[in-house]
Amino acid sequence: MRSFSLFLLLALGLTACVETIQLDLRAVDNQLVIEGKLTDDSTGNEILITSAVDFQLKNEFPPVTNATVSVRDAATQQSEVLTQSSPGVYAIRKIRGIPGHQYFLTVVVDGQTYTATTSMPEKVHFDSLTYEEVTRFDTETKMVAVYQDPAAVANYYRWTLSRNGLPAPDVFARSDVFTNGNQVRQTILNSEEIHPGDTITVDMQCLPKSAFDYFNGLMKLQGNNINQGTSPTNPETNLSDGALGHFSAYTSQKRTVVIR
Repeated sequence: MRSFSLFLLLALGLTACVETIQLDLRAVDNQLVIEGKLTDDSTGNEILITSAVDFQLKNEFPPVTNATVSVRDAATQQSEVLTQSSPGVYAIRKIRGIPGHQYFLTVVVDGQTYTATTSMPEKVHFDSLTYEEVTRFDTETKMVAVYQDPAAVANYYRWTLSRNGLPAPDVFARSDVFTNGNQVRQTILNSEEIHPGDTITVDMQCLPKSAFDYFNGLMKLQGNNINQGTSPTNPETNLSDGALGHFSAYTSQKRTVVIR
């Protein structure tokens, strides 16, 4: 119960949406939660550090404001010591992700050191974004990402969706296990009701395998997973020393359409 409840909240927290939920939570010891992202874009790269406290007392993730955080590019040996842009958010301002490069994260909190390693994959071109009407129980508008999957290597993708500037509370990732080398029209599963006049932005992210495994675990908690048929377990982490979360380097491409 402890792991399931904790990571359900993590899944919701990744979307930057605020949602009130009722969960039967047991007491947990303080545990560090690190959610780091480094993209090939120049904005939004950051390390979020919070503490998972006793949910029976607070039911929140207090920011950790006393961390020493650094990121290093193994290829160029460029290193950056991060500063806080807001409580618990440590901004990456100098280093920009480059496909094929490996990155090291070091976080020191109260004398304890946590580390993680990630590599940015090559970018797969996001050809276009369109939409279609899908009828199941009701008729819904679903977004469709169109791209050519490279056959030479295994590829892992994640899509995030924003409607009229607000991010949807969904985690949606796929591998190319069934689409390797194909022209792909990927329907993006999400819980948002999309209507005519809405402006929809989709971010297509090319993930390293470790990040895909992490998001795949979060999808199991959302009940939005067809990649594996096993029961929900803790999402995999690449962080050391018992920290929760993940440090990911991925490419990012956004496309926007207005629904007619």
